[in-house]
Amino acid sequence: MHTADELFRTELKKRGITFATTAEGLYEVKVGEQTVTVSLENVRRDYERDGDPDAIVRFVDRIDGAFYDETPPWQDVRPYVRYSLEPADYETGFDGVLISTICDGLIQVFVYVSADGSRITWINESALAGWGVTREEVIQQAEKNMADILTQATLEVEAVAGKRLGMLSTTETPFKASLILSPAFRDLVAPELGWPVYVVIPCRDFAYVISSADRDLLGRLGGVVIKEYRNSGYPITKDVLEVSDDGITAIGTYPEPE
Repeated sequence: MHTADELFRTELKKRGITFATTAEGLYEVKVGEQTVTVSLENVRRDYERDGDPDAIVRFVDRIDGAFYDETPPWQDVRPYVRYSLEPADYETGFDGVLISTICDGLIQVFVYVSADGSRITWINESALAGWGVTREEVIQQAEKNMADILTQATLEVEAVAGKRLGMLSTTETPFKASLILSPAFRDLVAPELGWPVYVVIPCRDFAYVISSADRDLLGRLGGVVIKEYRNSGYPITKDVLEVSDDGITAIGTYPEPE
């Protein structure tokens, strides 16, 4: 089976797109008059997990299409502003990007999605200048939109070894784990699981919620958390997080098996 990098390079060459690789293993791809730096880290993981070569084609489609078009006007972007929970050691860094530190190892990144949900774009300072809005306005809009997503989300609770295991469900899958950052998260989970709660979010589209009264259940989740963290294209953390009125705190981490 070809590697993700081999398929990526082949697809670029088929389309006549020139590229170069950096010492860090990133790709500098020339799109129109722009040269953009691309990381294959996430799509590489997805390909290794699923073995789907079309995932590479779709990734190049986004590069070759409207992915790097001019930033849409603020009135068009507003309904699609979100925030995304990301690991703090992201290889391309966060220079100029609107972020907030959540806890050691985790960053809140303010983003917007395309109307069809296929693209997520980090919001940077230059976008604010073009929109004529402040950081505070972006944050307020993101909070509103994420709270709206939470009103449509559900918490499914099942019994595991006599304990209650909550699973977040939302149609906006890439932001499932990020919902724990919203103040409205408490309104969803507290009626079923109480408050504060523990969560594990090994990747963007995975979130388990555990009552503080059922803390013993955390010991049973290590294998699932490590598997999801290793195999997802968008891993976040192996930590167990406590979510309370005081914020989010890492209280431990699942070790990699020897």
